[in-house]
Amino acid sequence: MGIKCLHRSTSNLFTLDGLDIQHVVGDLNDGASLCRACDGMQVVYHVAGYYPARTIPVDVAKGQALKETALLLEAVRAAGVERLVYASTLTTVGFPENLKHPANETCVFATRFTNNPYLMAKATMEDKILQASKQGIPSVVVIPTEFFGPYDKRPTSGTHILMIAKRQMPVYIPGRANVIDVRDVAVAMIRAAERGRVGERYLVGHWNTTQKELNELIAEVVGVPPPTFPAPFALARWGTKFGEWLFSSILGKPPLLPAFFVEVMAHMQHYDCSKAQRELDYPRSSIEQALQDAVTWFRANGYLGKTI
Repeated sequence: MGIKCLHRSTSNLFTLDGLDIQHVVGDLNDGASLCRACDGMQVVYHVAGYYPARTIPVDVAKGQALKETALLLEAVRAAGVERLVYASTLTTVGFPENLKHPANETCVFATRFTNNPYLMAKATMEDKILQASKQGIPSVVVIPTEFFGPYDKRPTSGTHILMIAKRQMPVYIPGRANVIDVRDVAVAMIRAAERGRVGERYLVGHWNTTQKELNELIAEVVGVPPPTFPAPFALARWGTKFGEWLFSSILGKPPLLPAFFVEVMAHMQHYDCSKAQRELDYPRSSIEQALQDAVTWFRANGYLGKTI
């Protein structure tokens, strides 16, 4: 049966070089391309969930998220796929009643930032997938925490590494964090298809730490001083809101950092991943090694200067 990869015609695919896969050109807004991608497949991994690149109205973000998800679910149903594994995001996990305890899969999404397009769109998509699991589409939700490792070409979480390496993060927002090697997440995704229970959420993470400790470890691996100045959340939030106004209204450019990203930081917490560890039995590799491998890959591919 083989492996298919859905991607846009404009996608940079250098990280897939040499892999024995079938390419399907399409888009999550193109139902016909999704049907071509799903046709003949036993398992579909949805790891390209929509997220807004800038601050937009919540209704617009939720509408786009629901449209793309509905088209995918239609394609999965039509193809008779045996298992859909959906990669969600940790912000869909709410806070525990006792904040001294780590959050787990039973914690229902809630936020005070109801105008945040990222938070609301991600929660909406996960709800749609879980509803579909009750309507005949065998879906499993995997919720990875912050992950690091090689092949982060966009980059995503690796932006954290690059900002510290380039000394572009003079301050940081203090708080909790949970991190994992991205390759361990990949194993968990495969095992979710093999043994995950339909309609269940699985929190896949490893090291409960703090932003300060994580920054210090990244800085040690890269060989630069860590960020030393903690910025209060409220100051960072209103500062980025002012930056959005300044860039969009005065300079006519996209902001360096969207305000909604800072609001996402308020949802970072410690997680109890014992359910996924027990049922999916995924590895929990060294975080330091994951960071080292990420830095090596970034250097080899021109994201960092050779001397950094």
